[in-house]
Amino acid sequence: MKLSEFGVRWPVTTSMIFIACVVLGGFAYTRVGIDLMPEMNIPVISVITSYSGAGPHEIETRITEVIEERVATVQNVDKVTSSSMEGVSMITVRFNWDTDLSEAANDIRERIDLIRKYLPDGAENPMILKFDMSAIPVMVLCVTADESWEKLDRIVDKKITDALKRLPGVATAVSQGGLRRTIRVKLNRERLKATGITGQQIVQVLHAQNLSNPGGNVRTGMMDFLIRTPGEFTSVEEIGEVVIANSSGIIRLKDVAEIEDGFAEKSDELMINGKPAIGIIVQKQSGGNTFAVSQAVRAALPEIQAQLPSDVKITEFFDSANFIKSTVYNLRNALFVGGIGVFLVILFFIRDVRASLIVSTTVPTSLIITFLLMYMNGYTINQISLSSLAIALGMVVDNAIVILDNIKRYLDRGVNVRESAIWGAAEMGTAVVASTMTTIAIFLPIIFTSGITKIMFGQLATIVTMALIASLFSSLLLTPMLCSKFLKNNAAGSSTLLMRIGGVFDRVENFYGAFLQRALRNRYKVLAVLIVIFVLSLAIIPLVGVEYMPQQDQGFLFMEVELPTGTRYEETTRVCQQIGNTIRENTPELKSLIVTTGVTEDVENMIFSPKKASNYGKIEMTLLSKNQRTAGAKEIISRLRPLLDNIPGTVIRFTTTDPIGEMIIGASADFSIDIYGHDLEQGVGFANTLVKALMTIENLKDLEVSQKLARPEMQVKVNREKASALGLNVSDIARGVELYFSGDRTAKFREGGEEYDIEVRLRPEDRVGIADLDQINILAPNRQSVRLSNLANLEQALGPIRIERTEQQRYIKVTGQVFGTDPGTVIKRAAEVLKDVPVPPGFSWAFSGNEKERVDSFLLLLQAAVLGMILVYMVMASQFESLLAPFIIFLSIPFGFMGAIQLLAVTGNRISVVSLLGFIILIGIVVNNGIVLISYINMLIRREIKLNLALVEAGKSRLRPVISTSCTTAIGMLPMALSTGDGSEVWVPIGLSVIGGLFVSTIMTLVLMPVLYSLLQRWLVPEDLRE
Repeated sequence: MKLSEFGVRWPVTTSMIFIACVVLGGFAYTRVGIDLMPEMNIPVISVITSYSGAGPHEIETRITEVIEERVATVQNVDKVTSSSMEGVSMITVRFNWDTDLSEAANDIRERIDLIRKYLPDGAENPMILKFDMSAIPVMVLCVTADESWEKLDRIVDKKITDALKRLPGVATAVSQGGLRRTIRVKLNRERLKATGITGQQIVQVLHAQNLSNPGGNVRTGMMDFLIRTPGEFTSVEEIGEVVIANSSGIIRLKDVAEIEDGFAEKSDELMINGKPAIGIIVQKQSGGNTFAVSQAVRAALPEIQAQLPSDVKITEFFDSANFIKSTVYNLRNALFVGGIGVFLVILFFIRDVRASLIVSTTVPTSLIITFLLMYMNGYTINQISLSSLAIALGMVVDNAIVILDNIKRYLDRGVNVRESAIWGAAEMGTAVVASTMTTIAIFLPIIFTSGITKIMFGQLATIVTMALIASLFSSLLLTPMLCSKFLKNNAAGSSTLLMRIGGVFDRVENFYGAFLQRALRNRYKVLAVLIVIFVLSLAIIPLVGVEYMPQQDQGFLFMEVELPTGTRYEETTRVCQQIGNTIRENTPELKSLIVTTGVTEDVENMIFSPKKASNYGKIEMTLLSKNQRTAGAKEIISRLRPLLDNIPGTVIRFTTTDPIGEMIIGASADFSIDIYGHDLEQGVGFANTLVKALMTIENLKDLEVSQKLARPEMQVKVNREKASALGLNVSDIARGVELYFSGDRTAKFREGGEEYDIEVRLRPEDRVGIADLDQINILAPNRQSVRLSNLANLEQALGPIRIERTEQQRYIKVTGQVFGTDPGTVIKRAAEVLKDVPVPPGFSWAFSGNEKERVDSFLLLLQAAVLGMILVYMVMASQFESLLAPFIIFLSIPFGFMGAIQLLAVTGNRISVVSLLGFIILIGIVVNNGIVLISYINMLIRREIKLNLALVEAGKSRLRPVISTSCTTAIGMLPMALSTGDGSEVWVPIGLSVIGGLFVSTIMTLVLMPVLYSLLQRWLVPEDLRE
């Protein structure tokens, strides 16, 4: 018994099956989480090693190269990059997608353990950090204050972050910036020199005198007493009374240093809208729901604000849920509007309200069943999943339209409703199964791609497949049952308007039939004309730009400000404030603006925001939502650039992608070149030569060379023989220098349940010049105080801020942003400009970043398309039991591609990974229309109808379902293609590609396929039926 017969004969059972699916699907919909993108595990592990006092060259040779060589041998490694900076080595290992990061981290840990003995004695144990999407901030809040500024850090920690951490789904809330209470031990160099005491001695004494240790227990009679030695400092004054030496009289700490209960000496600044602030980063728990966490924080903020002093204000700077909410809202609207459009199209073509409602039930039924399947597979409602449903919207009714149209033909012949439902559905059952399988076959290879392509589109392919299977199930089981119950043997229920529309369409069918007869009589001329049209349309391809991914306007702008090397952070802060003021005055679209300057001390944070220098500042801007502004992000950049280009000694670079986005997709700059070679000085010179040549390209802006050699250094050249004679090594001396000038914060002071740093450091007036460095004393193992000038020479030099490497060789990156055109055009122009630039011996260069990712993704999608077409051919060959018939259908696909490209060109869109996905979807839809037509032709020929009559009859009979299915698909995607809201950049190219290709390919299906069938009749039609 076929499904259609089962549905008609057992209507109650069929109803209960679908009601159960709808109820469960509705329940699943309420339980599915909401997020921007599908859950993804970025295959990146960072290995960070600190080695105080070492410069970039020493870090590279003694740490980075040693670790790189080992981690590169770990299985599934895709790429190893590194950055060697002052005191820190950071190695980033990118693995192949789907790699088990826990296992990979263990492998890295084992290999590092093997070479740990080869690392310098002073180097800390390497930190191995896995990239975790939950570490990406869900929200960023800023807290400002007036009178309460000096105690704001304690207010934030006690009353805000602690409250946020208790909220459901929140993993942590971390504060940054502000004034941090610190017990500052400001060493007096002259007093140290007079007493012979060194900074190392002071640190050692502070540790020895500031502890509380258990000493076991003692029994007295029937009582046990715990023995404890409480020695922790109980007051700041007590710290100053600590005895440092007593060999020639008691010397207390206050005798050689000033003890100050104050704030840490600032080396960075954070301001929001021109006002100093403390930033709070809210992170969700692993696997948590971004939207739910945001709602929980928003709900808690009024209560938290009520407990704060009146001058303390909490400002929301960033909330990822805003963009998620807007994107999901826009897609839901597109689904709703598209659904209404699909119903109206069905009503127009079927001309029967009841029949239209029967077909339309396929849409909610299929989508709700899909939500059930999404829930069972752990998917969320996100940009990709909703785009998948929008794509499937117009496709899920195709099978029902084909089956209902055939059922109505039986009804029109006078067959009773019950038999019409069974026979009509059964007759087209094979065709709809085959057409569904071909569509699934074109999506199936996408699931087996890799990289970001699989993350972005693998879920899309899976969800569309789910929806198509649900629609096939509904059309074969539910549609016949509903037809048997609600359809009538005549069209008496139709309105006069619908009957008139039907009359119009009858005339269209007759016109098409006459046109097709004429085309068949002149089949060679028709074929020649179509070929000429196709060849001429190829001319438009060069006019369509090429890019990796459509750049989303998420309402954020990022600006990097670079001042001359060596500029103090205070001056950098002043200039950034000036720039921020200019931006606020000239950007009505601005919502909030944050300025951050200085050097981060948070090693883990370096994964997202690599350490630079005091002459760098960053300005982050949040804009109003797209529906509240008329200018896009890049338009705002173009407006601001002339206002900021003339600030003396300042280089400003814009981008719309943050470092986290770079971590996810592998690149952030529109334009990127990697220069490979060992000699840094020669490499920087070559890079600057390339930049000079690239500056002639009008649409290429914000060019930057990643390597700088202009950083002034005061190098402490240790005399190893003299140092060794005193039992000292380079590490001992480097740590001593670091203590005096950078400070030691290992000792702690506890009060009121809080812990504060005790910072030991030379007072500011004793570390202002080179002479101050030369006069510091280093503690030798024999407790002797040795002046630095007796152990080392001081030399001024220029050195690199960092040394970057990729695949175990040095490289320099040249990056830029593209404005006013597509990156592909700029890259072609750059290749022309740079082909005559001489390359120094030992150097090479190549385009990288987004261009490399684009080429890789294009190849993956091309492979998926070819494999999908092979599978589609196999399905069609099996259905038609012919190796030739599928080629007739395939020959209409290139015309569909040209239609898609033409619409992209007209609307100013570009060929990207997203639009290529639209091309792949188009293949499945074009093939479906062809299957419906060719199947009917074959059926008529099997009934021994002459070829030309069969072609015309099949064309007229299938005209309505072919056009209606094409129109429902196009109308279903139209709201998506026309959307201008948040997130629309991703799905608009898909909708345009499908609509443009569908328009042209539908005409080709109705004209080209019958003509080709006639031309190939010798191999397809029995001899007695040929014409």
